[in-house]
Amino acid sequence: MKNNKLKLILYEFAVKFRLIFYLMAVLIVFVPIFIVLVTDNAFNSFYSKIFVSTAITFVIIGRILTSYKKTIENGTIHWASIGSIIGLLIVLVWDVLK
Repeated sequence: MKNNKLKLILYEFAVKFRLIFYLMAVLIVFVPIFIVLVTDNAFNSFYSKIFVSTAITFVIIGRILTSYKKTIENGTIHWASIGSIIGLLIVLVWDVLK
């Protein structure tokens, strides 16, 4: 009984917040771009790296929530989603270590 209640709570969390994480990632990328276009002042490369890494992190969290939602709905693990999560994690680690 507890397991089903926990699954239901996690499913509702995934449904509500996955799109918010995607939207936050898009805003984190596009707001600095618009600021640069309007003011003609460039950001430091350190800040650019932070913005991109944060956006990738939000996309990874959104992909995890989407994968969990699909797993609950269909009852099977979606390996394509897990592959994309692993690929994004590799890109994130590569960007941080670079």
